[in-house]
Amino acid sequence: MYLLKKPSYKIDDFYDELLINRHNNEKNDFLITKLNTLKQTLINAEEQYFNNGENNKLHEITQESEINLPSRIDQVKNNKVTFKDIEKVYSNYFVEKPGSTKIGRVIYDSILANAEYNLCPYCSHREVNTLDHYLPKSQFITFAITPINLLPCCTDCNKEKLDTFSLKKESMLVHPYFENVDDFNWLHCVVKENVWPITFQYSISNNIQNKELESRIQYQFILLGLGKLYGDNAGREFNRRVKSLVKEYNSKKSEEVSRFLEDNIESYKVAGRNSWQTKMFEALKESKWFITEALSNLESFYLSSRK
Repeated sequence: MYLLKKPSYKIDDFYDELLINRHNNEKNDFLITKLNTLKQTLINAEEQYFNNGENNKLHEITQESEINLPSRIDQVKNNKVTFKDIEKVYSNYFVEKPGSTKIGRVIYDSILANAEYNLCPYCSHREVNTLDHYLPKSQFITFAITPINLLPCCTDCNKEKLDTFSLKKESMLVHPYFENVDDFNWLHCVVKENVWPITFQYSISNNIQNKELESRIQYQFILLGLGKLYGDNAGREFNRRVKSLVKEYNSKKSEEVSRFLEDNIESYKVAGRNSWQTKMFEALKESKWFITEALSNLESFYLSSRK
């Protein structure tokens, strides 16, 4: 979880161009005519989203699965825009095809590019390859093409999240455009004692002062399966570092092992104090069992079978 740079586009920047040369006839119930009447409604809703997000009040956003047109249009059969309509707008007009130079795809790609080192802001591990609607478009169709509601995301987190949402303050996901949770320690890791191979267990810290935020992070941690993801990653990473640890241990200088662990902690903290890598090395340094017992057995357990 990390803070994202906000999108550089707002609806007013692209809405008219997005609708140019689209089919508008009786067959689609004059969809473009209906969408044109909604422009100001969507702009106003976007402004409300910004204000609520900045003030930690996104839980006050109104859920909508259809939008009534602001004025009656005689030629249309249904004076509403439905989820089916807005799904078409998002999928066919906004997403377009990779490589398209149309405005929808330009914005789509610019939001993808906001990811730091192409890492998903939800898990901070897997590569970004899609966009996620923070508030799902099926339940909040007003924000289906609102850039501030669209987040670069990995496929796995997108699938785990799906249309899951909550308007309860204590269980809303952390919003990467508005909330920086890397200015305090929220991720915790321990080495499981007397377990081979070396195994790491991740959890949410119980020392977070803001208990509402702690509840939200815990909810997101469980929903996206981050504990298992980080634990598996740490086990693989440790396996790659064993040879270096054994070398430092065999130098007969215990301070060398401590320095090795501390150097890794400081290096990974640059990327994030709550990265699974930072917490992995902190856990190793803080584990008395690892330092006093496991270190002396690393070579026989890990390296003897590799020779």
